Amino acid sequence: AAEAACTSPGRSRGAAGDAVAEGVEILRHDGLVVLISLADPGVIDGACVATLCYGNDAPTPVDKLNAQVAVPRHLRMQLGPPSATALPPEPLPGYGPTLPPITQTLRLAQPGGPPYKPLKVRLRLTYERDGVPVVEEATIGPESFT
Repeated sequence: AAEAACTSPGRSRGAAGDAVAEGVEILRHDGLVVLISLADPGVIDGACVATLCYGNDAPTPVDKLNAQVAVPRHLRMQLGPPSATALPPEPLPGYGPTLPPITQTLRLAQPGGPPYKPLKVRLRLTYERDGVPVVEEATIGPESFT
C-alpha cells in the first residue's frame, strides 16, 4: 500500500500491527510534513524509484497542494501525479500526521553509465492553508537516498 511507504520514524507499525517501511523526513513546516521513501532495492546504477509522502499535522486543512521538482542536468526525472491535492485537518495536532498521506512517485535515472553522481533533488511545494497561499522549498540531498 502507498501509505506503508510513508511511515515516519517512530511509527513503524501499520494499522494491523504489521511492520512497514519508514520514510526520511525532508520538510516539516507549519504542519506540513514531507517524507521520502525509496522503493526496494534502493539506488541501483544511479537510479531509483521513490515515493514522496505529504502529511498534515495541523488543525487546519491543506488545499491545492502542488509539487515541482528540479534536478541537475546529469539526472533524468519523472514525477507522477499526486494521489490527491488536499489534506484534511489533523485530529491530533502535534501527534501526527495520523491520517493517510498524499503520495506521489518520483523516478530518477542517470543515463550514460558510471561513474554515477550522488542524487540531489530540489522540491518546491505550493499549497493553501486557510485560503492563504504558501510556498515551501527543500533540497533532497544524497543522504535521503541511502
